[in-house]
Amino acid sequence: MTEIERVVLDPDLVVTALQQKYVESMPGEPAIRVDGDGRTELLANENGFTQPESGVALRPERFVGDLDLPDPDAELDDEEIEKLAERLGSEVRPELKEEVDLNADRESDEHVVPVEYDDSDP
Repeated sequence: MTEIERVVLDPDLVVTALQQKYVESMPGEPAIRVDGDGRTELLANENGFTQPESGVALRPERFVGDLDLPDPDAELDDEEIEKLAERLGSEVRPELKEEVDLNADRESDEHVVPVEYDDSDP
């Protein structure tokens, strides 16, 4: 695999992955896959978090700063789910990180690269 020098990411992808993990009742765990060129896509890990055969997978929380998120397995009532969905829609963008450690979810030395947000609406 070529060395990934930067990650190009649509902020909506982070919001979607976090919503799938914390708000929607979906099996498995969502992840953001970064390919060798730094492009990203949403992965659905149906049997828990795993690394893909090519590229690297990162948990969506790796792209955001200090958000007070509940435990993914916490039982939330409808009102709490609605509030969390609203928070994810409004609080994720201001907390997006400018760098990410590509090895944060792997047992390997730290490899921090810049993140470029591919979005026309800041």
